[in-house]
Amino acid sequence: MKQNKLDSKSIQWIKDNSKEFTDEFIRKSKLVKNFHKELEPYRMKKDKEGYQKLFKELLKKEEEKQWKKE
Repeated sequence: MKQNKLDSKSIQWIKDNSKEFTDEFIRKSKLVKNFHKELEPYRMKKDKEGYQKLFKELLKKEEEKQWKKE
């Protein structure tokens, strides 16, 4: 059985704030569409550390772009 990475407080927050959670999930999913091709080599090599590092950097850049547009 696969263990959940979320603790019980996080799960409860998601249940209580499902609309806010889904809105944020959709927003981030749209941002990831802009850079998913750059992450593919890390995913294929199963380089979790490199993937996570690049993912955080790219997500931050995309969020900055979005803030500038608004």
